[in-house]
Amino acid sequence: MKDRSIAVIKASWPYLLTLIIGLYLAEILAGAIMALSRYKLTFADHMPTVLKQLALHPWHYYNLYLGQKNPVLIIVSVAVILYTIYFALKRNSKHKAWETADTETHGSATWGDLKELSDHYFSINTKDLTTAFNKSIATEILEALTQQKVQSKTNK
Repeated sequence: MKDRSIAVIKASWPYLLTLIIGLYLAEILAGAIMALSRYKLTFADHMPTVLKQLALHPWHYYNLYLGQKNPVLIIVSVAVILYTIYFALKRNSKHKAWETADTETHGSATWGDLKELSDHYFSINTKDLTTAFNKSIATEILEALTQQKVQSKTNK
């Protein structure tokens, strides 16, 4: 039982951390918007103090804005929660898709042995080899090469 609970904690801590950070940032965003609406033109003068208070006391301000039914906080919090759920479900589906079978491969892929690889990729008979070589080299190039060879023999 203890091993199972440790496994659950290990599997869920990234999502919990994402959720906490997202809600923390939602609280800071909501507080910054509230400060902007309150201080308007003197916003730049008050912003460092506001951000300091929001960063140092997130639980207090989150509960305060939630109690006031602040729409910015509610919308951003719901978006963070939905994003975390989506991320968790997407990651679990990807993880299940990458699980391996008994062959230690992903999906339907299997490892080939040397004979299968050589039969499939390196099987060519001499007639096909000659035909492929002759098709790949232009006859003018072959004639030029043979003339160079003949000339080099006569010059020696």
